[in-house]
Order: sequence, then structure tokens, then C-alpha cells
Amino acid sequence: MDSIPRAITSAIIKIVIWVVPVIFLVKIMEKSNPFSYLGLRHNFRKGLKWTGWVSLVFITYVVLNLTILENNIDFQIGFGEWLNTILLVGITEEIVFRGFLLRKLRDSFRFWIANTITALLFVSIHFPIWFYKGLLEFPYILNPIITTFVLGIIFGFIYKKSKSLWSVIIIHSLYNLLVSLFYYHEN
Repeated sequence: MDSIPRAITSAIIKIVIWVVPVIFLVKIMEKSNPFSYLGLRHNFRKGLKWTGWVSLVFITYVVLNLTILENNIDFQIGFGEWLNTILLVGITEEIVFRGFLLRKLRDSFRFWIANTITALLFVSIHFPIWFYKGLLEFPYILNPIITTFVLGIIFGFIYKKSKSLWSVIIIHSLYNLLVSLFYYHEN
């Protein structure tokens, strides 16, 4: 029971540190509706279409993991991981990186330059997690860096095409779910 209050406290801290300042900044700088600016109010259906296609890729990944690679799935995910790693990380990181940073950088740069900068910043915020998990040892750190960078590029591209932040929030959360399910049982 002690982990549930800790998970909720961690979730509240994430929202206060990540989301509230971004919404406040958008409100001050743009003098518009922050939810519309971030892409949370429109193109929901188009976003779901993109989510569906990317989900098919993820489902293929799961099937390959279970059949060809013979990996197991760990369904023993705790409440804290469900709340923070799977649900809130997708929401908070996408609001900050694609909804705010990518959108602001596109004001000054072409899309691919803005998307690359955003993806590099996205990689940088994962270093504390990798440090905590003991993954900063070379060459093992290369895989998470490259994977996170490529995901950042893909998330930015999907956000541009769908014009909906919901698509990348859902895809990011789905990706985190798959990582959580397969992380401990890789062969």
C-alpha cells in the first residue's frame, strides 16, 4: 500500500514540474488557449488514425518477440509503473517536447532541424534514468541513446502529420507499456 501513495505523489510532482509550467508559458506567450496550441483540442480522429497504424507496428513487434525471439511477457506491472511510466510519462513528455518545444522551434527552424533538436533534447532528459538503471556504460548506452533519438524523430514526424498531440501521447505510452512488459525477460 505504501507504493500507491508514493506513485501518486510522484505523478503529482511530474505534472507540477512538467505540464503546469508549459501551460503557463503558452498562456503568457501566445495569449491563446494552451490546449489548442499544444494540439490537444483538434484533429483527434486524424491522430487516432496514426495511432492505429503505429499500433499495428507495435503489435507486429510483440508477435515477433513472443514467437521468433521467444521472449516472455511480464504482466506483473505495479501501480506506480502503470501510473508514472506508462500513462504520465507519455502525457508529460509529449506536452513538453512535441507540443511545446517542437512547436516553438518550428517558428525559427525548418521542421527537420527543429525535430532533430527536439529529439536530442528528448535523449538528454533520459540520461538520469539510464544512470539510475546503471546503463551509462559504453557500448551498452548506445542502444538506448539511438532508440530514444529515433523515437523522438518518429514522434515529431507523427505529430507534424497528424497535427494532434494525442497521437504521440498514446503511441509513447504504448511504447512504454511494451518496454515494461518485455524489459525483464529479454533473452
